[in-house]
Amino acid sequence: MTRKAPQRIEPQSIEPMSSLSLHEKNVRELQELAQEAPAAPQRDRRKPLSRAARLHLIDMLSRQSATGLALVAGVSVYLAITAGRAFPARAAAWAAMILCALWVCRRLRSQFRSGDAITSRPFRWRASYTSCLSVLGVILASGPILLTPAGAPQPMMLQVAVLSLLAAAAAAMLHTAHFASAAAFAAPAAIFAVLAGLRSGDTGLFAAGLAAALLCVTGVFAVSRVIEAKAARQHPRTSFVRRDIGGRDQPNYGAKPQAGPAKTAI
Repeated sequence: MTRKAPQRIEPQSIEPMSSLSLHEKNVRELQELAQEAPAAPQRDRRKPLSRAARLHLIDMLSRQSATGLALVAGVSVYLAITAGRAFPARAAAWAAMILCALWVCRRLRSQFRSGDAITSRPFRWRASYTSCLSVLGVILASGPILLTPAGAPQPMMLQVAVLSLLAAAAAAMLHTAHFASAAAFAAPAAIFAVLAGLRSGDTGLFAAGLAAALLCVTGVFAVSRVIEAKAARQHPRTSFVRRDIGGRDQPNYGAKPQAGPAKTAI
């Protein structure tokens, strides 16, 4: 009993029939097949904001930031005067740094609101303003460490820490139209609040600083998301249906344009 030799299958015979049929179809038929094919399940991703919504948030940021900068300036002057009675050199250096940062931030805001050349580039202005706010936020939050040394009286250290944290949190809430600008105040305030608690050596102050830091960051994040959602509802993303002008499905497909009346020079 002899075995039959296995037949050799040519590569052309194992080519799927679907690919052969697809080569015979035109572009429009392939597009129809792609539309009828079952689509893969899409993940629920957060849709990006429209350009109109982003411009609206930038306008809110430029309008509401004036109150935040004024609040930071008032608290900074009070802290410099209070700490300057005991530590004048520290207070003078800290006040000079924070006043310079405030001047730059206020100048950027006034240029944008007055219709200067930077007004035509709102996203670039927002990036420059946020970078300046990050410097201002670090200087403001570092008040408990720069204004009062390790051997300072406990009431003074507590007063400086509480006022700087409250000022940073309030300024962050007034900048929640842009989360990065709000985080420029909230993140340094949270970090330096924890450092001030560690520096004091008191477990109660450390726990209070940690709780206040977490509350500040979560509050700023929640308010910023609410404002962004409201702006997205007011200025939704628009999409236009693409139409094949002059395509095969148009009624005047293939028709030649009619010649109009002859134009003269008169």
